[in-house]
Amino acid sequence: MVEMGQTQKEQASAVRPALLIDRQTYRNYAVYLRRILVGLAGTAHASAVVCPGDIDVSAVICPTVEQIEYPALRLGIFRSANRRVLLERLLRFKPTVIHAFYPGQTELADFLSVALQTPFVVTVHGQPTGWRLSRQHQNMQNAAKIIAPSESMAGRIAAAWPSLRDRIELVAIGSYVEDECACFSKKSGPASLIAVEPLDDIRLFEPLLGAVRHLILDGCELMLVLMGTGKAERAIRRQIRLMGLANAVTIVPPMRPLRTVLSGADVFLHLKDRGLFNVQLLEAMGVGLAVAGAADPTTGLLTEGQTAMLWDAADELSIYGCLKRLLGQPDAARRLAMNGQTLLQRQCGVSCMIDRTLEVYLAAQESVRK
Repeated sequence: MVEMGQTQKEQASAVRPALLIDRQTYRNYAVYLRRILVGLAGTAHASAVVCPGDIDVSAVICPTVEQIEYPALRLGIFRSANRRVLLERLLRFKPTVIHAFYPGQTELADFLSVALQTPFVVTVHGQPTGWRLSRQHQNMQNAAKIIAPSESMAGRIAAAWPSLRDRIELVAIGSYVEDECACFSKKSGPASLIAVEPLDDIRLFEPLLGAVRHLILDGCELMLVLMGTGKAERAIRRQIRLMGLANAVTIVPPMRPLRTVLSGADVFLHLKDRGLFNVQLLEAMGVGLAVAGAADPTTGLLTEGQTAMLWDAADELSIYGCLKRLLGQPDAARRLAMNGQTLLQRQCGVSCMIDRTLEVYLAAQESVRK
């Protein structure tokens, strides 16, 4: 009887999540998704990833994860057929919980939840705003649990959907913290600054470029890397040439693995809070970069004088003064970087993220049984 009871308990606690990943979620959170999937595999929980076939998910999935292509047929007229094929694949996989990422596949998650009689949870990485509130309101109302990556995001979700307040769960995004601090670890050479941002508006970069120009005129040796692509890239490149910064500022496309690139820098520049949880910021802090830039209420990780040096993003003089102090005091910059690493160790452990995610999955499954 004891053995039978244990078996029943193990069956009741089995977790087989199916993660619905769209292009935006993959582009912004590939590292985070990889860690969840590897963590689930490490705890002997099977999982599946439902995603478009033209996404290279090799950076996300591991051998024990089942990949399900959706949509199988890429024309809109095949919507019903695609959902039928997806249901057939998921019925064979037998998921115990569906996991979607707002504002991505929440409507699909709601549909699958009803069709499979399986609960779904939604991770909300960005501020719920505009038309999405009304269009996806009913889908979100049917979610068993809502996952927030930070306390500030939990507050924003509660304000947008007050009726879901009791279903919100805080699961901090996990990041590995390196044993060494990368910031100014090199004994010689110019200071290396990096910003990972969409190049979609030249106005975001003009004050920074002006500040960098003044620093170079002051005799500071530095290299600035702007990592990203976007509609304003040509205009930004032109501005760099016009300001005579071609030897100090370079633009590169997004590169993987990002941590390898970041580990060669000294300072990470956070240019704007976009209302999305910034995983790139998390990775930069994990490898031990000093952070300078705009306030980031979305993650709640940046505190002036403790884990970052903050500026007014629209004020060239503010940016100049901030960078001048940071580059002129490398020991103080390293202290900021090490404080950031300590904060991540305390609040953003990967193992803690996996454990909390499993707890949310189990709570969602239990809510259906009730």
